[in-house]
Amino acid sequence: MKTILALATGLTVASTATAETIVTQWDQFAQSGISAAGPAMDELIATCQPSLGGATILRTIAPSIGIRDSYRLAVSAGKTPDLAYTWPAASVLAGYARVGALALLDSYYEQYGWDHVNDFYRGRNSHDGHLYALPMEQDLMGVYYNKALFAEHGVELPTTYAEFQAAAETFKAAGIIPVSFGNRDRWPATNTFSLILGLTAGLEAEQAVLFGDEPWTNPAFKQAAETFQAWANDEYFPRGFNGVGYDEANALFLSGRAAMTITGTWVLQDMIRGAERIDLGVFMLPPIADGVPAGTMWGEGSQWQMSASADQAVKDAAAAYLDCLTSDASRQVWVEKGHTVPIGTTPDELAEWGADPIVQEFFAAGLATPDSNFYDLHTTLPESVTQVLYPELQRLVGGEVTADEFLAAMQASWETAIANGERWIP
Repeated sequence: MKTILALATGLTVASTATAETIVTQWDQFAQSGISAAGPAMDELIATCQPSLGGATILRTIAPSIGIRDSYRLAVSAGKTPDLAYTWPAASVLAGYARVGALALLDSYYEQYGWDHVNDFYRGRNSHDGHLYALPMEQDLMGVYYNKALFAEHGVELPTTYAEFQAAAETFKAAGIIPVSFGNRDRWPATNTFSLILGLTAGLEAEQAVLFGDEPWTNPAFKQAAETFQAWANDEYFPRGFNGVGYDEANALFLSGRAAMTITGTWVLQDMIRGAERIDLGVFMLPPIADGVPAGTMWGEGSQWQMSASADQAVKDAAAAYLDCLTSDASRQVWVEKGHTVPIGTTPDELAEWGADPIVQEFFAAGLATPDSNFYDLHTTLPESVTQVLYPELQRLVGGEVTADEFLAAMQASWETAIANGERWIP
């Protein structure tokens, strides 16, 4: 694993920890880029130190995207860190729990009263009725837009899908990229398609496939696939988008060359910094199919999980540390210093704590539809299916396959995963 930074800080812990107790930690809280909540992490280590008792946290920061693969390799080798903040939860976390890589956290949930984790997130961090991780960061997905470009071209914020299409056509006619999108990394298409799917099929139709017997090859899923492909065919995206990186696409938007970019709250840090160059706003993509309610993709950015092989003193130290990191006081630090919104934080609290206006705007809109918000595919599907989804979406949006061919490939991988007992059901 490539180490960007390692930091050791003495932390005191109660319970069975001693001065000789060392907790190895992997996290992704760098000072810039995705999950750039490093300033919050630095402050909270110092804040938590007086309340804990003698143990040492040996911290390694890894890239936000790369930590997922690094942790997977560590599980395969039986060499996981004692504590890790990594993604995704749901099916992938359940797979780790299934092979005995993760420690049970049921007793710590009860001991520390982690009631801010609601049933939705408890389900996504459970396997076979037991809790194996503590989710922290709330993720939502929406449309970042350039207010100045919208005003200059007389475009109002879209409240219907037809208005969104009209806006895209207006910008395209003006020589402005409607939606900055790059899929060289392959996972961005999964997020975009997840959003389109939820606004085409709706939550109940999604659940009928993901947790029931409905096949991928159903009309609502086909409409979603055709919609995504149409965005590419209609030139909503930059030229050569399948060869453009995610960070490059964000930079293209922040340079003023694109009117919109569709992505999540995990990049708020970079967007806020970039707002010095453009007048930044955000809105939720309207429903695409008739009768589908407003909503957005949501999930946990990452979750804290412990190694099953850690000794009891290490587990107790890590649990006390996590309780401090996710306390009410710490939530405010995550918001103020890391532009990261922990699960359970309300829009009123964001306003009270003086969160950046774009953070408040995003979460006020995204948390307004909790009953109709829907799933992120690549944190919900089994890993074997995700590894089919990535290239098949790239082929779909690149025009190499039809919507029917895409869905047939997904259904085949889905049936194999179910036969192998890989499907996660909350």
